[in-house]
Amino acid sequence: MVFGYMVVQRLRILVKVFSRLPDSISRGFARVLNAATRPFDVINYDGSCAAALVYNRRRMGAKMDRVIAALQRKLARESDGALRRGMHFPTRWDPFFTDYMTLEDFYRYPGQHFDFHAHQLTVTATD
Repeated sequence: MVFGYMVVQRLRILVKVFSRLPDSISRGFARVLNAATRPFDVINYDGSCAAALVYNRRRMGAKMDRVIAALQRKLARESDGALRRGMHFPTRWDPFFTDYMTLEDFYRYPGQHFDFHAHQLTVTATD
């Protein structure tokens, strides 16, 4: 979950920039990223493994607190208009990326992503 919020912390800048550009630019950028899905998957996996070495159980809680606090401060300063602006996303990268996401949608993304994986890992009792 920490990594999902760290992604939002960094990529929200892209959303803010692309949301001010013509729609065709973010659409084209999303197409390029979709075409690069295979290398992204490798980098995403290797990056997560490497990050887990740095943000281990001892450091993860403090990092999560700092990232959430920073995102809350930024969210509190966002105007309604800024939250409604968005950009096109590479839908092949994540099941929760939709073709077009607003900044508000993007702030919700880590929780949705975490819930999805938590459900995958949940063992339910069978009768």
